[in-house]
Amino acid sequence: MTSKTAVFTGGGTGGHIYPNLALIPDFKERGFRPVYVGGQGKTQERELAKLNDIPFFQVPTVKFSRAKSFGAIKNNLTIPSTLKKGVREATAILENLSPAFVFSKGGFVSLPVVIAAKKLRIPVFAHESDRTLGLANKIAKLCGAKILKGNPTATFQGEDVGIPLRRELFQAEKASSIERLSLAEKNADGKNVLLVLGGSSGATIFNDFVETKLDELTRKYFVLHVVGRGKGKPEERAGYLPFEYADNIADFYAVSDVVLSRAGATATFELSALKKRAVFVPLPKGASRGDQIYNAELAQNYGATVVLQTENEKTFFDNLVPAVDVALANPPMRPISNDTNGKIVNFVCDSLAE
Repeated sequence: MTSKTAVFTGGGTGGHIYPNLALIPDFKERGFRPVYVGGQGKTQERELAKLNDIPFFQVPTVKFSRAKSFGAIKNNLTIPSTLKKGVREATAILENLSPAFVFSKGGFVSLPVVIAAKKLRIPVFAHESDRTLGLANKIAKLCGAKILKGNPTATFQGEDVGIPLRRELFQAEKASSIERLSLAEKNADGKNVLLVLGGSSGATIFNDFVETKLDELTRKYFVLHVVGRGKGKPEERAGYLPFEYADNIADFYAVSDVVLSRAGATATFELSALKKRAVFVPLPKGASRGDQIYNAELAQNYGATVVLQTENEKTFFDNLVPAVDVALANPPMRPISNDTNGKIVNFVCDSLAE
């Protein structure tokens, strides 16, 4: 392997994987050979790396659980031994690859690779999408990684670059996407298309919302619904087309007139860059470390509609339907950042040249 090898790491959710995949074509154009290092087993990062013809290596990983259950405590007790093994295997992989740098998108999957890179004195660049640093990126910073900021309102120090976005999102043509999703026949009435998605794992609250309000929604919209893997795919019916997972998310975005989404950083930046009309429902604080609330506030400043999830499910569902109507009537979102991928590639290459 040459010194032009570039190692990308991060996984667990799409938000830790898709930004890496978005950057890889830009680094290829600079002469780098991309390699992905992720978790063991049939992980999402492994599947996506294979789909994109990227060599993949696996290391043992374990996610820290913030829950207070017996299972969570038992899981967390395995972290030291698993991390030690992961660092050992990641060190062997990096010694063999001799990469020019490691690019980490954070998440628990990245930690063994980042620690191994520090041991081997390989430059590390760690990108954080949220307003505050996640645990893995806090450790990466302690290990000497150069920190890149995705959110312009971030509370930590780092290079302000935005969030990497996949080229294919901007290449999808609505007419072709309609054909691929067979919407010409299924949406013969030409209703506005409402896309409902809750991230790569889906969102149970959105699935319950669609089930409860489907009759009302389909009177106004043609509903495309991404339910999430393992959540149980509902039956297709008039005005309603469910999917377990959206591998071709560019097509879904292209055909949608309004989007109902969680407020993950990648989703907020993608939908703003595509100038879509959107309703964001952030994960409540406690279900996450609270950064989706900050993401939603940022998106609102750029033209999105935001609805906070409440404990009263009926009230929450009743509020969501008119929020979708309002979002459709409003102007589309404005882009939160521009030329993100170019900023990141330039920063990494300039840093390596110093």
